[in-house]
Amino acid sequence: MYRDKIKGYFCGAISGASYGLIPLFSLPVMQQGVDFDSLLLYRYLLAAALLAFIMAVRGRFAALSLSRDEVPFVLVLGLLYAFSSIFMFRAFDYMATGLVSTMYFVYPVFTAMIMAMFYGEKMSWGRVLSLVMTLCGVGLLYVSDGSDRMSLIGVGLTFATALFYAVYIVITNQSRMRNSSGSKVAFWSLVVGSAVFFARTGFGENLQAIPSLEGWCLVLLLAFVPTVVSCTSLVLSIRYVGSTITSILGAMEPVTAVLCGTFVFGEAMSLRIFSGIMIIIAAVVVLVTSDQMVARRRAKSRRKGIS
Repeated sequence: MYRDKIKGYFCGAISGASYGLIPLFSLPVMQQGVDFDSLLLYRYLLAAALLAFIMAVRGRFAALSLSRDEVPFVLVLGLLYAFSSIFMFRAFDYMATGLVSTMYFVYPVFTAMIMAMFYGEKMSWGRVLSLVMTLCGVGLLYVSDGSDRMSLIGVGLTFATALFYAVYIVITNQSRMRNSSGSKVAFWSLVVGSAVFFARTGFGENLQAIPSLEGWCLVLLLAFVPTVVSCTSLVLSIRYVGSTITSILGAMEPVTAVLCGTFVFGEAMSLRIFSGIMIIIAAVVVLVTSDQMVARRRAKSRRKGIS
């Protein structure tokens, strides 16, 4: 049980950190003139193909097969995952990228609310404190020059992105897909997402080609690191530590994105950004420590009840 918890914390942090590498691989390709629908189609298709190849090499390709009862769940999960990406990119048309990315991080709040309202999950003091610290830390990571505009449509799209992602996490945890492998859930989510973006490119008629070898290398990395690694780690984290904790551990995503901006794109590291990163790391420590304390108290209570 303890080892499973450690696996869950580790996978949650890996999922968030790897997902935060999206700008590192996607921005250079989009700067070459590739639109986001084409880029996301390449990302989803290649990620699904990579997962299928990995499972085939491991001799576990048959584990990707679906039962009839699982089909509705993977359809919903794939649509939620794809449309969360669409809504976020559309929000960028109305508000600054940093503002959208910061507001998007309300998804742990949505996740906690859904789990409390519909599944009766209680929020411990450690989870509440960690959630508040995380939101404060993420807020500090966003630095505005004062010219950013708020847009009702942009806010709505950003909240829709967060809500869809929160529902994706909850369904993965609470449906029959909970006991499925991370590779299986990720593979079919990506396959359904690929179909969505294939339709959005006019069933291939408006698909833009990747213009360079460097671009293809970046797309392959985009498909593997922040997609295959992130998706499979997310499912495993949900299985071992639940929806709420996994969503809070996703705070590693903006930390990675900021560090990439600093060390790769030459963006400034201010005291405020450094403080935000430290608060997020402290929030993760509080979350893990308090959750283990609660687990130990419950185990002691059960042992006393038995005796």
